[in-house]
Amino acid sequence: MPKSAVDVVSSAFEHTRRQLWTPFRWTQWVRLAVLGLATGEMSSGGGCNWKRFGGAPKPAPEQGPFDPGKILHSIDPALLASMLLVLIGGAMMLMLVWIYVSSISRFMLFDAVLRREAGPLRDGWKRWQDPGINFFWWQLGLSVVGFTVAVVLFLPLLLPVIAVLRNHQRPGAELLLAFLPMFGVFALFGLVMGLIAVLAKDFVVPLMALEGLGVMEGWRRLLGMLKNEKGSYARYIVMKVVLSIGAAIIFGILSAIAAVIVVLPTAIVGVIVAIIVKGAGVGWNEYTVTAVIVGGTIFVCLILCMIALVCVPVAVFFPAYAMYFFAERYPALYARLYPAPPPVQTAPIAPPFSPPPEPIG
Repeated sequence: MPKSAVDVVSSAFEHTRRQLWTPFRWTQWVRLAVLGLATGEMSSGGGCNWKRFGGAPKPAPEQGPFDPGKILHSIDPALLASMLLVLIGGAMMLMLVWIYVSSISRFMLFDAVLRREAGPLRDGWKRWQDPGINFFWWQLGLSVVGFTVAVVLFLPLLLPVIAVLRNHQRPGAELLLAFLPMFGVFALFGLVMGLIAVLAKDFVVPLMALEGLGVMEGWRRLLGMLKNEKGSYARYIVMKVVLSIGAAIIFGILSAIAAVIVVLPTAIVGVIVAIIVKGAGVGWNEYTVTAVIVGGTIFVCLILCMIALVCVPVAVFFPAYAMYFFAERYPALYARLYPAPPPVQTAPIAPPFSPPPEPIG
């Protein structure tokens, strides 16, 4: 009888403890942090999804020295349009790069957790590049389909609001009530897309990694397994949600503390630089705006790195939890998680002693 989703929780905890703390190795911790950040496992699995602190930012005073309106009016509109196009194009390019990197890193993380050893990232990248590229094309296609369907579902919500605003009217409560069914459909679609992503990274990736299957063949194998144990996999999803909520609370607090450690000294340095720049009489132009964007990017990267280091246990636990659950239903993975002990070597048995032959005569 395969173990249930509840039964394998302790095995995943023990796996995480042994890999990270017996013994503690800083090099492995950093490599796992990089893989957790690259795959998004630190947020999708366990809730280290840090966004902001202290609520929504307060609007700046209308006549303050850093009035956004004054800043925008002081810059050439053509330059603003160019910068906007560059930002949009850069965001799309970064999204493609992230999907590509995360696809290969997903196999690297699976291998690192399965072997309880995060080897050099360069070697793992070379080893898992081929299945990772296959997985990348599937993820890219899923993203395109999801974005297209989301736009189709969102347009019926947006067009009536635009029509009301064009007529200089305020949207009433009746307009919102009319959209509630569509909001439900939109939420249901989001849940379906999330479920597909979870099943792919938790179960399709192991099939691809251990047997060299393609994405679609992996999905066919997984769907065949799902037919026999729909209830077990459903309970796994529910249990994973419960564990994710618990991890979100614990590691969310730890991530907030880590982020504050970065925010405080960075804010002090930023205030000092702003005072110096203002005292030098430097105004807002393309150079200062670019400097602020670059500085903000570095600041965000520092926070993400700190959070990734804090959330390494999450990046290990949730892949391990998926492995121990799936191994009960997938013999190839079970053999890798529970290798048979080597045969006991016994000393060869000496042949029985026989006396030498008696001399002739």
